[in-house]
Amino acid sequence: MKKRSFQIALSALSCALATVFMAVGLNVSFLFITGYIFAGIALMLPLAEDFRAGGFLAFAATALLCLPFGGIAYFYKLFPFIAFFGLHPLVNSLQRKYKIRRWVAWAVKAVWFDGMLCAAWALFSELFTLPFAWMEDWIYLILIVGGAVVFLPYDWLMMRAQGLVDHYVAKAGRRPPRGKPPQASGVRDDLGDVFGEDASAGGADGADGQEGGEQDR
Repeated sequence: MKKRSFQIALSALSCALATVFMAVGLNVSFLFITGYIFAGIALMLPLAEDFRAGGFLAFAATALLCLPFGGIAYFYKLFPFIAFFGLHPLVNSLQRKYKIRRWVAWAVKAVWFDGMLCAAWALFSELFTLPFAWMEDWIYLILIVGGAVVFLPYDWLMMRAQGLVDHYVAKAGRRPPRGKPPQASGVRDDLGDVFGEDASAGGADGADGQEGGEQDR
């Protein structure tokens, strides 16, 4: 029960943080890529506990909550999060669970990333202006090649980020309750550390016996 409560709390925190990061990214033009990255890291929290259902629900809730916070007005910015960045941590978690070969997984995810870029351009190209006219004829090739080059370090960094999140979530999950009384320290604990519990117990019995003998005298 405690573990499930901890997982649900992580999912709620994950959704809240991801929504904040995405809302900032949607409304501050130069931070939209930062919003994708930090929202993706926030969505790793429940995945650190292998709570993939919570991770997916956190992603879905984030996408919905972002709609009134700029997601409708700037849907072209929210679309990459829905189509790729928000689901990427979950796919990485499934990759680790089923132990899929790294290069096979990278190739599949790179195709997915390139597909998202091409779909985004096809849907929202009228909102962007290319710096050079010749790029209009080669835009899909540029997106595919450039996307594959960019995706490799991005995927590597996000996998490392998941490792860090796993580490700190594990530490938080093993934290003792705040109300737990501190261990008593004294001669008996020291004896137990050096000679073992039996020696400590024996020393205690001997001390009790000696006190009893002195009382009889």
